[in-house]
Amino acid sequence: MNISISLESLYSKHKSELVYHVFQILHCQDIAEEIVQESFIKFSLELKKQIIDHPRCFLFRIARNLALDYLKHQKITDNFAQSQDPLLIPASESPSPEHLASAEQKLTILRSVIDELPPRCRQAFTLHNIHGMSYSEIARELDISESGVEKHIMKGLLHCRKRMKTLLAA
Repeated sequence: MNISISLESLYSKHKSELVYHVFQILHCQDIAEEIVQESFIKFSLELKKQIIDHPRCFLFRIARNLALDYLKHQKITDNFAQSQDPLLIPASESPSPEHLASAEQKLTILRSVIDELPPRCRQAFTLHNIHGMSYSEIARELDISESGVEKHIMKGLLHCRKRMKTLLAA
């Protein structure tokens, strides 16, 4: 069986229902279409690695996982944006210059603590906690398993908590 013909027929047969499925999760047509495109790309890569017995189910699972990853990422970036937007803080509750200086000092210390991490651990930790990437996205990016990503992030968290506690107590 020719993979490209099979993929083309799957695409024409299931694209509309996949877009509708993803749209039901995200409520955005453009993003749903992008995620479906990415789903077919991932599907084609998997098709080269293994035989897929139930391609429709596999496609739906990929699309659903990508949609949920997108929602998680959006939630994290929205929360970060809200926490960083000075317009959302009433003037009466604005931080004092001393508070801002203290926060900047803590941030500088945190950066140095993160720099102490081993390179792969630092990469995984930064991609997750600063860039908001999911474990599966990081696993693909770093070409390691999701459990490897989890271990790196946990190691980074433990190190940062321990070092920050020590450095801020001093």
